[in-house]
Amino acid sequence: MAASFQGFQSLIDNSPDAISLIDADGEILYESASTTRLFGYQPEELLGRNCLELIHPEDRDHSSRALKDVLAKPPGPFQWDARIRHKDGNYSWVESTVSNLLFECKVQAIVMHQRDIHARRAVEVGRQQHAEEMARCNLRLEEFAYTAAHDLREPLRAISAFTEMLIHQTEMDANARQTAKFIVDGTARMSALVDDLLSFASTGMHEPPRYIDLQHAVAQARQNLALDIKASGATVTVGRLPIVLSNEIHLVRLFQNLMSNAVKYRGESPLEIHVTAGQRGTDWVIRIEDNGLGIAPGHQARIFMPFIRLANPDVPGTGLGLAVCKKIVEGFGGTIWVESELGAGSTFCFTIAATVGISVPLFSHAAGV
Repeated sequence: MAASFQGFQSLIDNSPDAISLIDADGEILYESASTTRLFGYQPEELLGRNCLELIHPEDRDHSSRALKDVLAKPPGPFQWDARIRHKDGNYSWVESTVSNLLFECKVQAIVMHQRDIHARRAVEVGRQQHAEEMARCNLRLEEFAYTAAHDLREPLRAISAFTEMLIHQTEMDANARQTAKFIVDGTARMSALVDDLLSFASTGMHEPPRYIDLQHAVAQARQNLALDIKASGATVTVGRLPIVLSNEIHLVRLFQNLMSNAVKYRGESPLEIHVTAGQRGTDWVIRIEDNGLGIAPGHQARIFMPFIRLANPDVPGTGLGLAVCKKIVEGFGGTIWVESELGAGSTFCFTIAATVGISVPLFSHAAGV
């Protein structure tokens, strides 16, 4: 057996990795000199020991199964990570790359290259912990916003209702009535803001995804906006839309916000809204196009930020509608953007993953409302 190792001696003695030769049972037949640098053991201290003895108890079963795979499917290489015990008793993460050369007449052993990856794993674990903590913080913030918005609604309703009672049941001069009207209008605006905050917070509360027909989601959004669409004289046409795996409530809100935005910021020409879809790679690109006022290029990146409003302050709104859209789209892994020129209308686009194996249903174009 010693003669079979000689061909590898010069190569493995100069390797930065610890190189071991083990038999089919995991017994260590040879350790390179770099073993001392990585693990603190002199090579001769490990000869005759089973390599699995040095593995952390929580990683031992996984490593044992991996070694069986090496034996069952020669020659490899196979790779796995495990914590290895140093001579001082501490453990560090090690990447093992293993090749089964038991049937190579000049080797007749399993060759194992081991590299210390403890620093890399520490960074990965730190990033994962940071991401998990950020997710927990975001969830707590969303829950707080949801609770605060929900609890504010009833007092606002009470203020508005009692002020209306004062207007109808109390003798008031013109100035007093004007002041009361300011209170009612102010509470209405505040109530709208609270509703939008509630909507913004609730988009982070995920439900299990299911198959959603976007044609149906658009139809619900149009029904919710029926009075506004009729009052504006808008014509809405809908092309063939796909079935996707997502959340129906969020998709209805997404279409409703985007079409409502078109109604609010229409120009002098009769408003036309077109909803279409096209596939791009593994995604659908959904487009909501209008012929309204348009958005200057310098403002297009800002409109998806909360509370940003670029239009005339007389146009009703809280500045959260497009922020809600962005949060919904990013929640299901998509992106949202706008293509627009000032005075030439806007096309809001978002992506959503195409569902493998689901065909695109063909619908006739919807009639204008």
